[in-house]
Amino acid sequence: MIMHLLQVLSQKETEISQLRAHQQSQVKELKETTSQAARAEIKLRRFATEADVASQLAEVEVAMEMLRSTLGTEHKGSLQLLAQRLLDVATTSFKQDEYSIAADLVAQAEQFIAMLMDNHLTVVAEVTSEVPFKVAIPLKIKVDSHLRGQPNSSAAVLDVLKTSTLVVARAYQGQWLYVQTEAGDFGWVMIELLEAP
Repeated sequence: MIMHLLQVLSQKETEISQLRAHQQSQVKELKETTSQAARAEIKLRRFATEADVASQLAEVEVAMEMLRSTLGTEHKGSLQLLAQRLLDVATTSFKQDEYSIAADLVAQAEQFIAMLMDNHLTVVAEVTSEVPFKVAIPLKIKVDSHLRGQPNSSAAVLDVLKTSTLVVARAYQGQWLYVQTEAGDFGWVMIELLEAP
């Protein structure tokens, strides 16, 4: 009887190992697919036309107005100001017939707006899943900041990023951005510690 139970346990452990391997494979495929979709979207923006960018600008301006009305006029978080600044620079680029640049900036502003709305609408204090950006967003460090291994203030410090260090935001989780440094290191930084370059 015990031998039979040990065999069943061994079979179940093998099945669990196979399921974990399959799950890891699916996660890897999903990341690759997301990356390919992001690259395709970037290529499409390179061929952006005036009408496409004008439409995208209008949609993001409406989203910004919705964000303002949702958060209230007295709320002016640094991320909201950054999104507005990106939108303003996109408008300027559009007026100068630099449509691909305008399209990239509008996409970045749109992601920040979506992130702010997501964070505002999330009732749970801790957002548990990482949300990748479709377009990487260049930023710089406002003040000396910790690059952390996880998106929380008690996580291990991987590095100290000096003021004005350039980084690229790849994803967000709650009030944290997942960034890549110029040295190629990855980690998490609080949103409030970053600004437009």
